[in-house]
Amino acid sequence: MRLFDEHAVLRFALLFACFMFAAFIPSILSFDHIYTFIPYAVAIVFLAYISIFYKFPTSGNTKKMRNDVEIPVQVANDTVRDLQKDLMEKDELFQMMVDVSSDGFWTFDVPTGKVYWSNRVSKLLGIDYDKLGDSFEALKSHVMESDWESFRTEIGNALSENHPFTVSLRLISQGDGVKEVSVSGRPQVNEDGLPIRVIGSIGAKQDKAALERQSYYYAYQDALTGVYNRKFFLEKLKIDVEMSAKRPDYTFAVALLDIDSFGAINDSYSTNFGDNVLRIVSDRIKSSCRDGDCVARIGPDVFAVILHNIQGADSSEDLMPIVRRLHNNVKMPIQLEGRELYITVSMSVVVNRDVDCVEDIMANANAILRDLKKNGDHGGIQFFTGGIREKAMKLYKLEYEIRRAIQAKEFVLMYQPIIDIEAGNTIVGFEALVRWNNTEQGIVSPAEFIPIAEETGLIVPMGALILKMACEQTKKWVDMGYENIKVAVNFSAKQFALDNMVEDVRHVLAETHLNPKNLKLEITEYTAMCEVEKTIDIMRALSNMGLQISIDDFGTGYSSLSYLKRYPIHTLKMDKSFVDHVADDEEDASFARMVISIAKTMNLDLIAEGVETAEQLEFLRREGCRQIQGFYFSKPLNPEDALAYMKEHYAAAVHV
Repeated sequence: MRLFDEHAVLRFALLFACFMFAAFIPSILSFDHIYTFIPYAVAIVFLAYISIFYKFPTSGNTKKMRNDVEIPVQVANDTVRDLQKDLMEKDELFQMMVDVSSDGFWTFDVPTGKVYWSNRVSKLLGIDYDKLGDSFEALKSHVMESDWESFRTEIGNALSENHPFTVSLRLISQGDGVKEVSVSGRPQVNEDGLPIRVIGSIGAKQDKAALERQSYYYAYQDALTGVYNRKFFLEKLKIDVEMSAKRPDYTFAVALLDIDSFGAINDSYSTNFGDNVLRIVSDRIKSSCRDGDCVARIGPDVFAVILHNIQGADSSEDLMPIVRRLHNNVKMPIQLEGRELYITVSMSVVVNRDVDCVEDIMANANAILRDLKKNGDHGGIQFFTGGIREKAMKLYKLEYEIRRAIQAKEFVLMYQPIIDIEAGNTIVGFEALVRWNNTEQGIVSPAEFIPIAEETGLIVPMGALILKMACEQTKKWVDMGYENIKVAVNFSAKQFALDNMVEDVRHVLAETHLNPKNLKLEITEYTAMCEVEKTIDIMRALSNMGLQISIDDFGTGYSSLSYLKRYPIHTLKMDKSFVDHVADDEEDASFARMVISIAKTMNLDLIAEGVETAEQLEFLRREGCRQIQGFYFSKPLNPEDALAYMKEHYAAAVHV
């Protein structure tokens, strides 16, 4: 029942109307029959029902408010959105962006003739902002008269033809170090197409010469050291060669300087340390050269110098003193990051009188450096002599032939026996030695192709081929019953440094089904000392596989006993150079005794290489070296002869 809930007056009015209808209408209207009275009665009842129970619509939310909810009261000092303030902030932000820009901005109001300048314009023109005013007078007074006339013409044409413009203006007084400015503008028109203002910018015009110098720097300068790069060097060398062809008296020399073992510096310290060494070396080279000489960095650790006017009529200096001074200054000890670093630099020198083209000069210089490094003459100086060009071409041809031989599998293995003289001269293993069976020259000595393979990196695919061939042959012998035979395979420093070296060895063993106990890997003492921690990790991984590791040419490197103790090695091989004179030279004999003592103390096997005489053998037997390799017992043998040798000298119970 809603009688007293809402719209009470309306409801009582309706009830009163029902009462009045019920009381007076029947007396006014005469009802002849009961059926005529029923609709009248139903209407009164319906009206009464509406007045009591019907929910009339309301014009608003009249729900009762909950008393248990607190409505926060707005704090009087809360921030109220202020559109005018927002506009001011945006204007300030725009002004700040304009001020920090390297260019200045201006607007010219056409109806009033007034000009607005940004703060940056005052700095470009070199005057106070207050003196700019609201016209073009300040600009007029600070630029050349002819340029001002050009500006007037350009802005006039822009207003009349409604197009943008740009004009260069030379400044009379150079504000902010600016000599010339570039002024640009674009007219703005109304709905009738008439100009109402011009909006423009003004900025320092880029110095064309400066841009050219910058482009020149990026194109021809070495970013690390600041000297010229290879591109510039070759272009300059070409110019000098052309000049010498026109002028017989124009003499110059090209010197290449290669920092020896620079990779070891990066590995031992850091790349940043190595970069600083390069900067110091380049600075020393520049300071050692004369004004007309050209210094460039043409490789990661190779610098090139063009020495002009050497041995010429106009020069008071001879070439040799220049080269010696340059070489001596570069190799001086380097003080860097609290360390004193000693470097050696190999240097080749070619004079243009001996060679007449860029390609020959560079080929000969590089060939000289190659020879220096191959011969172990690190830190030396070598001048071009006749025949080096031919030798360089021979080396290039040899490199190509080696690549072809790897693909054609022209390399074959010879096997030199290793004998245990304390076990009845029985064979305990072989060293696999590679030979090149060249289709034209026949068998080629490794001394001719191993150095070039090392330098070019071809030793890596060649070494992988040699390892697989040796494992396949060893597996054949094992299957024949020679279960304890071991074959040693030499690994180069480049092979040993490969990140996937261990996995490659594991893959070859799995592919050939060879037991790791039948394979021994030989690395030189020098290789063992490169990246010591990495080398130890690799050795441990190989040793855990069941392989044995030998240190070849022991005594020729610089390894210390403290490092040697950390290596998981099994065998030392005494270099042939110390075995040659053990019977007749007490110094060599003393060294051999020391190596034998080291092996015994560290419980390592020792193999003496290059044993050729009975006197050498007797000395080694007396001093306790029991494993011998050399021509005294056998030269390297092909697989068939090696098998025949094993049949005569193999003992099944032998274990190494």
